[in-house]
Amino acid sequence: MDLSEYKQEFLQEVKEYIDVMNQNFIKVEKGDLEALNEIFRVAHTIKGMAGFMGYKKLELLCHRLESAMGKVRDGVVNVTEDLIDVMLKAVDKIEEIVEKIESEDNDDVDIDEVISSLESIIGEVRSSKCEKKESKPFDNANLRVDVKLADDCVMKSVRATLILESLKDVCEVIGVDPDEDAMDSDDFDGTFSIYVKGDRKAVEDVMSKVGEVERFDIVEIKQQRIEKKVEKPVVKEQMKEEKLRKNESIRVNIEQLDTIMNLVGELVIGKGRLIQIAQDYDIPELKEAVSVMDKAITSLQDEIMRIRMVKVERVFSKFPRMVRDLARKLGKKVELIIEGQDTELDRTVLDEITDPLIHIIRNAVDHGIETPEERKKAGKSEVGKIVLSARREKNNVVIEIEDDGRGIDVEKVKKKAIEKGLITPAEAESMSEDEIKMLIFAPGFSTKDKATEVSGRGVGMDVVKTRVEKLGGNVKIYSEKGKGTKIVITLPPTVAITKALLIRVGNEDFAIPLSSVVEAIYVTEENYKVLHGTPFLYVRNNLIPAFRLRELFNIKNGKAEREVGIIVEREGDRIALIADAITDQLEIVIKPLTSFLSKVRGFSGITILGDGRVVPIIDVSTLLGR
Repeated sequence: MDLSEYKQEFLQEVKEYIDVMNQNFIKVEKGDLEALNEIFRVAHTIKGMAGFMGYKKLELLCHRLESAMGKVRDGVVNVTEDLIDVMLKAVDKIEEIVEKIESEDNDDVDIDEVISSLESIIGEVRSSKCEKKESKPFDNANLRVDVKLADDCVMKSVRATLILESLKDVCEVIGVDPDEDAMDSDDFDGTFSIYVKGDRKAVEDVMSKVGEVERFDIVEIKQQRIEKKVEKPVVKEQMKEEKLRKNESIRVNIEQLDTIMNLVGELVIGKGRLIQIAQDYDIPELKEAVSVMDKAITSLQDEIMRIRMVKVERVFSKFPRMVRDLARKLGKKVELIIEGQDTELDRTVLDEITDPLIHIIRNAVDHGIETPEERKKAGKSEVGKIVLSARREKNNVVIEIEDDGRGIDVEKVKKKAIEKGLITPAEAESMSEDEIKMLIFAPGFSTKDKATEVSGRGVGMDVVKTRVEKLGGNVKIYSEKGKGTKIVITLPPTVAITKALLIRVGNEDFAIPLSSVVEAIYVTEENYKVLHGTPFLYVRNNLIPAFRLRELFNIKNGKAEREVGIIVEREGDRIALIADAITDQLEIVIKPLTSFLSKVRGFSGITILGDGRVVPIIDVSTLLGR
């Protein structure tokens, strides 16, 4: 049987299950033993899939992990940080095996050390459970399936478990004799009985298709008094409901989504072209047809945009494990609180923002949160808190990372920046505290006196600002020495198709994303002021720095009848970009700049208008060289 067609789906599912295990082991460490049930479920599922796909080492590792967790569930082994370390190392090894399967199509990974650690947990009571138990009837079972596995079956306990799972699809499994713990033992001989409630023919159909079975017999039994209670993992009705829910969605390759998005973008451009033609030539029939097509394309666009939106939970869920491991390494106690995981972002935006979030959170644990001793001296709880949250705010998504650590020492930042030549002493004196705090995002900057494995090399935080601004967002930082730091990232929910203002400067057209625009006003003698050689727009008692795009782009042609100031927000500050006119507000498809053009500051890409013209898209965050 060719299993290659199932490989990608298998890998994708296992990767998702690895995230689930990481999240739930952290919950178990915090005392939520109910999370063990979810870990059992996914470990059992991975084990079954691995057995089906023929990855024996992965199957064995999951089997041992299940057995070790069984000791925790039964109260035989207490939950400690060291125990969770062992469990998480097993999860890491599963991830390593998955990477090996993905790259080389085999699971040839050394698992001996991890297996040994797990068996040290299992082995404490292994001898007591290997005794043959007397067969007892189970209440409500109308059938007993007696099974004898083939002598050459390599992993009898795994095969027995797979038989149990297969039967659960067609009937209710009441119990098994010997129990599942006994079947996990090394001396399990492959002979067992399963008590079920269901249709005999359905059970027979399942058993006849199972491999590595020497023989099986189905015996009808009468109802008897309860002599043994067995916890039912999942009843048949629940299984049906779960399968129904699974069938409501399908997996789609990311590249296919990107292709569809590009095609929708081309349709939007074509739509604009047809609308332009219909207006220019005043053709009623074409206008009517274009109107219908416009609605259809808009609906298609909305649907594909919705499909591309994913919950930030996909990325946020990885951070509890990261924070836990890092805090253990640094000898700190840190609690990570996550809020707003249902907030949605475009998949591309979420992928791009993942690395910046990693850098910020690592810095919060390393630089921000103090050691337990330092926190006690400062009158704080030994356990530091980091709050990671996401929310929708108007048309944007806001992500905040806040810690209650030592905060930013402005004087130390200023001193380090001067030492590294990022600013001069004279510049330092003229800078505000907020401007000095923003220096932590400068390339090569670090307040660490000595580089460590975690930080201090001056890389990372500059990636945050660069990546966020590339996405059309901005970063703000708020901090008070001794009390903590909050970093606020504002992002557009998508970067593929967006609304924009079309402006005219001379004979040239430019687009400004509407997400950056606050308002627009006409420039008059009353509101245009020049103070000490610097132009400003006077808007509602506020002076806003003004810049003529004609001068910035060195455009000599054309003439403005009446200039307009577009007020935009950049890094929390407002500036006015003066253009000759606003000509339209429309949806644009953003085409990124490639090759050497990608390094041009002031532009984030280009778009194509309905009449075929190529229009540059202004990048507000880099336009003025800051």
